[in-house]
Amino acid sequence: MHRRVLLVLTMLAAALVALPALAQEQPEIEARVAPILEVDGLQFKDLNKNGVLDPYEDWRLPVDVRVEDLLSQMTLEEKVGQMFHPILSMPADGRVTDTPYLAPFFGRLREMPAPATYVVERHIGFLLNNGIAQPAAFASWSNGVQEIAEGTRLGIPVVFSSDPRHGAVLIGHVAGVQYFSGWPKREGFLGMGATRDVELTQKYGEVVAAEYRAVGLHMLLGPIVDLMTEPRWGRNGETWGEDAELTATLASAFIRGAQGEELGPTSIATMPKHWPGSGPHDDGSGRWFAYPGDNFEYHLKPFIAAFEAGAPSTMCYYSGIPFADNCAVCYSEYLNNLLRNELGFSDIINCTDWGVISRVGPLREDLAELEVKDRYLLAINAGVDQFGGESDPSLVIELVNEGKVSEERIDQSVRRLLKLKFQLGLFEDPYVDPYQAQEIVGSAEFKALGYQAQLESVVLLKNDGVLPLPEAVLDISAGQISARRPRIYSPYVVYQEQTFFGTQERTMGIDPKIAGQYATVVDDPEDADFAVIEIDVGGIEIPPERLETVELAKAAGLPIVLVLNFDRAPTVLTPELVESVDAIVAEFDITDNALLDVLFGRFNPVGKLPFQIPSSIESVEAQLEDVPFDLADPAFDYGFGLSY
Repeated sequence: MHRRVLLVLTMLAAALVALPALAQEQPEIEARVAPILEVDGLQFKDLNKNGVLDPYEDWRLPVDVRVEDLLSQMTLEEKVGQMFHPILSMPADGRVTDTPYLAPFFGRLREMPAPATYVVERHIGFLLNNGIAQPAAFASWSNGVQEIAEGTRLGIPVVFSSDPRHGAVLIGHVAGVQYFSGWPKREGFLGMGATRDVELTQKYGEVVAAEYRAVGLHMLLGPIVDLMTEPRWGRNGETWGEDAELTATLASAFIRGAQGEELGPTSIATMPKHWPGSGPHDDGSGRWFAYPGDNFEYHLKPFIAAFEAGAPSTMCYYSGIPFADNCAVCYSEYLNNLLRNELGFSDIINCTDWGVISRVGPLREDLAELEVKDRYLLAINAGVDQFGGESDPSLVIELVNEGKVSEERIDQSVRRLLKLKFQLGLFEDPYVDPYQAQEIVGSAEFKALGYQAQLESVVLLKNDGVLPLPEAVLDISAGQISARRPRIYSPYVVYQEQTFFGTQERTMGIDPKIAGQYATVVDDPEDADFAVIEIDVGGIEIPPERLETVELAKAAGLPIVLVLNFDRAPTVLTPELVESVDAIVAEFDITDNALLDVLFGRFNPVGKLPFQIPSSIESVEAQLEDVPFDLADPAFDYGFGLSY
């Protein structure tokens, strides 16, 4: 302890000597519990309420000085609490309660603890909020929890994180009203990979930052920078595609947009995932990585680019690695050494994926039966800084008290975590304006940018003269020529799907109310001029029942436009299927309006495939999990895309 205080004093003395050269511009200060101190005509928050301006409260000082001073004042319990990052979604009405409550999470209501349970009793300083609420209510809830945090002994603010929530089409845990601007692929960035638009991707990052900060969010659990080199992996739809260079370029642009030149009060922090690149799963299993092509370094490229662009954190995955210590990623000293020492990213926050400690994940046989407490020990020794989805710090506190983990080791992680909070400006003003949130979130400007991205993401794969569809059809009979709206057969179904998160209602096809804005929708293919059949392709092979409507349209002799919504993974398109239809369009969870604008020629398609589409299951089984672009005779190759 004496050494730490001496270090703080030494750093403080150096900072004070340089104080005239430090920025003196008064930042925005808002306090709801802590007193305001006035020093030299400037304002500061007295976060520990001692009537004195402590170094950590002095925004004029370098961040490292502030971190060391705060760290020296924290108890072990307060430190360890920063290493936990559990779920705390807000209720739909945005009210902060002092009792447990129900909030929507992953498509169902889940009981949440009172915020004070985490923030006051357990000293937890990072919270994942995937809840849904109108922007003003969202902002009010964020403010309420920050007020609780400000009232604690040291007044340390909370970082609120969220998974991506900017999808044009909402499914799963953010299903419901979309208040944020709508962009392709909520869970990931595959649609942006199809646009190849670096400038628009950077703008996307700026929009996400503006809308997140408006409601009190500070961190995106993303972007995913895994590579789609194994077509059978179930999370391929969340990636940018299979090209490491394209992923690195676009992800870096997004991060620069979200964070700016450096992290600050208008930035959001990003957390690229899943370290060290989770695309190459053994047979797509989702448990063990496989590198039969000796291509491990290829999967590191997007992470290196993301960290160089300023990303302050990363998320390690559940799966196991087949080399070195042969552990699950989050328990691997080898991978931590690679990150911090060999690659040189010593300040990166290493956070586990959600529930890694609880779920164990693939471990060596001699570790498979570890108790939860010992899993924490193994992860901390491996270099993990934070535990995603975990909410009980007591076992880590026990490890320190038992001498199995040193407090100096805890300090290493907490320094990184506190530094992020200072960089984001939260110690000066963690509060947001609910009325301004209503103006910023889903603004006309942001919606227009998102819609442009939707349009640019559409990929035209085949066109035998059918597209664009006509806005009028001519009927010629008995020497009379008359114009009418085209009639389209476009089946729309609502169905239930069993997912990891429970039964969820899904739709497939184009909403007839929206299709009716462009054409007359008919139920019988015999009455139609064209068939526009949209199906979701969420697995490696299309279920035959999803193609029944294609057969009906063929029997009626209709020109067929097949729209494939690549919801999750590449799918096999057999030569027979490709030949049987007149046009094929790939889309990535965009709105029906954006899709129809392309189909009817109001926007000329420009998207390019960010992955290969296989032509047979045999080619999928023969390719190597870690190698890109290695499918034999793909139905459509990487980079393919037509225009009108």
